[in-house]
Order: sequence, then structure tokens, then C-alpha cells
Amino acid sequence: MITVGELLLSRLHDLGVRHIFGLPGDYNMEFLDQIEAFPGIEWVGSCNELNASYSADGYARLAGIAAIVTTFGPGELSAVCGLAGAMAESVPIVSIVGGPPVRIMEQHAAMHHSLGDGDYDRWVRIGREVTVAQTSLTADNAGSEIDRVLREGWLARRPVYIRLPGDVARQPVAPPASPLTPPEPTVDPEQLDAFVGAARQLLADAARPALLVGNLAIRYDLRELVGSLLIDRNWPVATQSMGRGFVDESSPHYVGVYNGGDSLEPARTAIEGADALVCVGTKFFDWDGLFTADLDLSRIIGLNTAASTVGQAVFPSVTPAAALRALYEVAPVREADWEVTIEPHRNPLDPTSTEPLRQARLWSAVAAMLRPGDVLVPETGTPSFGVANFHLPPDTDVLLAPLWGAIGYATPAAFGAGMARPDRRVVLITGDGSLQLTAQEISRMLATGQRPIILVLNNGGYTVERAVDGPHQPYNDIDNWRYAELPSVFARNAPVNSHVVATEGELARVFAGLSGAPDRLTIVEVQLDPTDLPAGMPRWGRETSAQDYQVRLSMNPPRLPWGGLPGQTAS
Repeated sequence: MITVGELLLSRLHDLGVRHIFGLPGDYNMEFLDQIEAFPGIEWVGSCNELNASYSADGYARLAGIAAIVTTFGPGELSAVCGLAGAMAESVPIVSIVGGPPVRIMEQHAAMHHSLGDGDYDRWVRIGREVTVAQTSLTADNAGSEIDRVLREGWLARRPVYIRLPGDVARQPVAPPASPLTPPEPTVDPEQLDAFVGAARQLLADAARPALLVGNLAIRYDLRELVGSLLIDRNWPVATQSMGRGFVDESSPHYVGVYNGGDSLEPARTAIEGADALVCVGTKFFDWDGLFTADLDLSRIIGLNTAASTVGQAVFPSVTPAAALRALYEVAPVREADWEVTIEPHRNPLDPTSTEPLRQARLWSAVAAMLRPGDVLVPETGTPSFGVANFHLPPDTDVLLAPLWGAIGYATPAAFGAGMARPDRRVVLITGDGSLQLTAQEISRMLATGQRPIILVLNNGGYTVERAVDGPHQPYNDIDNWRYAELPSVFARNAPVNSHVVATEGELARVFAGLSGAPDRLTIVEVQLDPTDLPAGMPRWGRETSAQDYQVRLSMNPPRLPWGGLPGQTAS
């Protein structure tokens, strides 16, 4: 016999979980003891539950799945924001909540971490809003419920919620007869045939087909299938912002990032000029071209989790992988040429220059500093706009969360990425305002021996909000921390490289020493003018202000439905 807690850990291990993030609490410590004793899974403490959820998100994007442990009430509620982001952006996280003993809940006793009203399902109901499956374990149901919930989360690539009462964690159950195999989605053969027929008709006369990929193409690891269409059928491809890192951006098939009216011309021409557009795992929302994308829905083939579509027709239970295999057989070879995005000219920074550093010069320098195989973690706001303006080196993974758009995500996500792939260089680019939300996780980087490169863009506040409304309003200003000195606060004796730069020459000299993997954590405070914006942000700010306050753009989306492509909301 094994315990319920050991059964849960064995199933997590089967799916690839090797680290668990979270914090101890009096209702979960029996399970934490079991984690500490379990071979093959390491407990990774976090500074708070919000950070734990963001770290798990970053971990899952590289490892495929992640897990967090919190305690009933305050602990689990603190993690809800991160789970909501994972729900929005299709990241599988197993949220395990240490609950009160079963007898306490059955008696509706007034206990701490509750509202004192005996309602112990209140937080489960909240968890239900940000997860695709939920359960409260007992010794009787653990054998079936653990597998059910984990399978649903794996198939949907979204979070799940497991309440593990403290007394249930140690109760005995029978060990599983076999490992838990990652489930494969079911494909309906009749729907697949109908999809192929509709797709064949749309593609029959297509002379300018193209591909657009989003984040779900990454989650379902569709690189090989998409690559076959690009090479064997000679199609161009663009990515949405959440799909960055999926395509080798040095490929002649890559035309750039597509973001509706804000796209650079080669990407916009290839995507909006396509007479057949295959959208693989895309999500259109206001920051990703929903209101400015000039796309004809009748020419779009959409591949998402729950269904595939051709125009308005929806074909349930036709998975992206099955649809791509079928499309390969009926896809025409493209003869028409296309343009590719020209990378901005990389004028090297002058190491002797005393000119104040500007956004226009910063991002070309960042592009030159990146190396193949890096994990790039740009924070929501200024960094997300900056990295949109250059091509990535091959084999670069990008952890970007624009749909949920919660600032503070990037620092703990970078910590999670470092736990998932300690063999790779992590480059974190965050703003000063974002860092002040979750700066504590730098201490966990130091404690676990991680060696990321951290760029802190210090422009005195929330510049992304300044771009929207109130560029000189005091509520967008924040306290001016000594960002480069933070590591010395978090770890007194840890070796750290700390720099403060304000000129082109200073940044050039620092970047010259970052050609390879650092031998220690490196933090660079980059001081910038609060009114200086990266390319794309001024126009975005005007558009966002119009949507949020004047309802100009959002009243008349050019082509796409309000909810994006058919089936998108179900994915």
C-alpha cells in the first residue's frame, strides 16, 4: 500500500513534474513531508503564493506541466491570479491545496483561514473559475479522481485544482497497476473527413496560402507538422506575440510577428494578402490584432484545442495535430513569392559614447546580446514591445504573457524557467514597476544557484500606462529603488555581477562581457527617460486609450468576430 499523497506524487512524476513550487501551511505539511521523501521530485519553496504560481507557469512552458502546493484559504487565493493567467494562456498547472481534515469540514466547524461560517467549498468555487477540472480527494476516490483531473488538464493544457485534506494525504490506497501515460485527444473520423473536404475546397484555388501560429502550437509541440508545410509546400509563416519562439526566425519562410494593423509590412502583407490562411493555435484579442486585423473569415482554416474550423463551419473533435496531418496531404505548393521582415540595422553601441541611452538603441543591443538556445523572459509592458522589433536567434524560447497582462509575472516565471532548464541561459527583461511586485524571487534564484541575466529598465514608473493615458500623472510614478543592489539584500554573500548604466558606452561595456553563460547572477539597471517609448508603443497607447475610454475602435472591428475565430473561446 501507498498513501494518497504518494499516489498523487507518482502520477505527477509520470507526467514529467520534477519540481513543485509553493509555501508550507498547517493544512499541507503532511503532504510536504511526503514530497521531501519522494524520489524524483524536488520541493522548491517560493516567497509567496503569487510568485509560486508564476514560477510554475514559467516552468510548465518549458517542461510541459507544473505543480504548486498552497494551503486552504489565504494561500490558494493568493495563487488565483497566476492560475487565471495560466488559464488564459493555456498553461497546465496542477494546483494542490492542503485542506482541513474531512471531519472538520463535515462538521462545518469555524476554523482559521475560513470566513468562520462553516462553508469549506467557497474557495473551491473560486478555483473552479480558473481551472478546467477540480476534485477533493478521499481515500475512496483518489485512485480515479487523480487520474481524471490530471488527464483533463493535460488534454486542455490548462490548470486543474486538487484539494488534499491534511488527514487524507496519509491514508493508505492501493498502488497503481501501471504508470499514467499522457493522454492523446480523441479524433472523430467523420468530423475529420468533413473538415478535410471543406479545407480541400478552400485550398483548391489558393495561390497565396500562409500560416499564422499562436501559443497553442507551442503547447502541443506542433513544430514538426508545421515545418513540413513550410518546407514541402513552400508556405510563409508569421507568429502572434504569444507564438514567439515556435518558428526559427532566421528561416526564409518567416515573415515576422503579425499583430493586425500594428504589424510590419511583410508580415501584414503575407497574412492579410493570403487567399487561404491556416491559423494554428491562435488567439485573437485586443493586444493581438482583434480590432485591426483585416482578415476575411471565409478564407481562414482555424486549428484549436476543442475543434477545427473552415470559415464559419466548426468541426468538433478534430485536433490541431490531426488537422495538420490532413492539411499536408491537400495543401498546394505555393509558387508566389513573399517578402520577409528586414531586421533593424544593428549599429553596434560605441563603448566610448556618453550619449544617454534611448529605447531605439537599447533593443538592437539586446538583440545582438542574445544567443541561440536562450530563454527570453520579457515582462508585460515596455519589454514586450521592445522584443517585438527584432528577430530571435534559433532555438530561443520566449516566455511572454500578453493576454493576461499581469505585471510582475516575468521575474518568478524566469525563476521557474531556470528550474526547468538549468542547462540554458535565462535572460529576464523587466521594468522597474513590474519588478517591485515580485522582486523577492531573485532571492530564490540566488538560493538555488541560478545565473540569469536580469535587465531592469528603470524609467521611474509605469511607462506602459503613461503611453495609454496620463504621461505626466503622478500615479504612474514609483519609488526609485537601488535595483542593482537588490541581490546583496537577498543574499549577503552570494557572488553577483551588478551594474548601473545610463549611457550607450556603459551598456556596451557591460554587454561585451555577456557573450556566454555567466558564472553568476548578473543584474543590470538600465536608466531610461520616463517619456522615451519603444517602437510600436505610442500607436498602441493611442489605440488602447480609444478602446478603453472612447470606444472608437472596438465598435467596428474590421472583419473578425468580437470573440476572435470560431471555437477560440472554447480552446
